[in-house]
Amino acid sequence: MRKIPLLLVAMLAAAPFPAFAQVDLTGSWAPRLYEDYIERGPGSDLGDFTGMPMTDEARAKALLYTSNLPSTAERQCLPQAPWVLQYRPRGISIWSEEDRDGNVIAWKLGGDYLRGTVTIWMDGRSEPSPNSLSPAEGFSTGTWEGDTLTARTTHVKTAWIRRGNGIPGSDRSSYTVHLTRHENLLTIVTIQEDPIYLTEPHVVSRVWQLDPRATPGNYVETNCNTANEIPRLEDTGSVPHYLPGGNPEADFMMRTYNLPKEAAMGYAESLYPEYRRKIKGLYTPPASCGRYCCGWIERQGLPGAAPGLSCNDGGLGELNPVVRSRSDGRSK
Repeated sequence: MRKIPLLLVAMLAAAPFPAFAQVDLTGSWAPRLYEDYIERGPGSDLGDFTGMPMTDEARAKALLYTSNLPSTAERQCLPQAPWVLQYRPRGISIWSEEDRDGNVIAWKLGGDYLRGTVTIWMDGRSEPSPNSLSPAEGFSTGTWEGDTLTARTTHVKTAWIRRGNGIPGSDRSSYTVHLTRHENLLTIVTIQEDPIYLTEPHVVSRVWQLDPRATPGNYVETNCNTANEIPRLEDTGSVPHYLPGGNPEADFMMRTYNLPKEAAMGYAESLYPEYRRKIKGLYTPPASCGRYCCGWIERQGLPGAAPGLSCNDGGLGELNPVVRSRSDGRSK
């Protein structure tokens, strides 16, 4: 049997494992709204904190939120959290940055008018000082774990976690992110930890599909222009808000879906399967469906629409103008 030279064995042993495991993530990736399409499409309802392990402080702050708050001029272009893409219907563009030898030193996830480009550094650089100036997209480093790119994001800014209902995330948030490509599908899993507003890690998984016919405008948009969206706000100089205990939508999920208060208000206990047994007998499903019965129908036949859903119930038509007004293409 032919023996392998010891020098070759030593070279193989010394070579970094990622060199054999890196997967090409380059391309334009279209959203597939098969998971939580209502949340990623028209956006969550006010008072909908389901699926969120929120602290009491986060809950109190979220209940001060009103849907016209982002329409104030100073907030229309306010940067969102770096991984808010998990809650939006937009596609993402990914490319690599290489050194002169062709080694990937960073992966880039293109931003848009409300989210900065996320740079995942692969060259082993250390995190900046806690006191250093950081952009809204934070600071991310990555390593390959088999075929999965695992990134860690820190140095973020305070920003809303979800679109449309004011759930806050603090500047002490950190993210562990796993990007895994399965042929033409890309799965991104984010695990957010926040000692201020979360009682335990918040985990989100989403899927995108490679879109070779994508045009750059579908995935990258850099300009955000302010406009007088609600004249009375600009004329009076008022700042939309609810006083503590004054949010009329605080019980929306309860009165619409017959959910117990603790199920709608973002308690960690409600995230687990065992909770279904606890609320058995306390929960009675609505007699009929009157809201989003057949998906986000406003985008049926358009990119990013919910899959293969149709509706023959005329009752939903009354909601279309409301939903359409919340989905003006900017998808805040």
